[in-house]
Amino acid sequence: MAPTQDNPAGFHEPLAMVALNDMFLKFLGCTWYDCLSFDPALINDAAQAAALDRCMAILRQEYADEPAFVVKDPQLCLTLPIWMPALRALSAEVSVLLVVRHPDEVARSVFRRDGLPESDTTAVWLHYMLAAERMTRAMPRAVVLYDDLLSDWRDCMARAGLIANIAWAKPAAVVQGDAVFRSLRHHVAASGFVSVGGPPLRDLINDAWLALRQLADNPGSLAVHERLDHVRSYFVAWRH
Repeated sequence: MAPTQDNPAGFHEPLAMVALNDMFLKFLGCTWYDCLSFDPALINDAAQAAALDRCMAILRQEYADEPAFVVKDPQLCLTLPIWMPALRALSAEVSVLLVVRHPDEVARSVFRRDGLPESDTTAVWLHYMLAAERMTRAMPRAVVLYDDLLSDWRDCMARAGLIANIAWAKPAAVVQGDAVFRSLRHHVAASGFVSVGGPPLRDLINDAWLALRQLADNPGSLAVHERLDHVRSYFVAWRH
């Protein structure tokens, strides 16, 4: 995706994949920001077969000659189950980096870029994070905190590679130059606790945020998984 005024370094998201993810969401009457009802399980068999063909075509077109590749699109937090059959059919070994940013910062960033109110984006943040965490729990995975990435990306990526079973083509320690531009960070949360969202959603967001931070340090913690499942059950009830 091309750079924009608010993100001059670019987004690094593959256009073909983003367009297809948009289509998946639209098929179920959703968008990336209006998606609380999105459930891949609702896609019928005929649509799933067509989706498999489209996903495989894009993966072959974009990455067929690559021994390893990285794909970034926030919508994968919701659509990854649709892509997984294609990845398995192509014998891809999948590892996940779940990047978690403070929900206050996300809400302010989306408001500045898209003008969407906090009341909308906070629920979307929680939906994306809970869906992504649950669906990737059994996969090789590292939870990466946005603050850690910006403070020392080399150490962060080296640790993430070890946790998520990723063999980087080149160790981060020997990469020349800086891969992270801290000056492009426009929003910094004032504290560790969440201030966005009204009750009872704020409490659920805060619980999820704290649990995800703990998961970054303790990837296999059953207690943290149970806490996130508890948040998810209350969030599902809130949505309905």
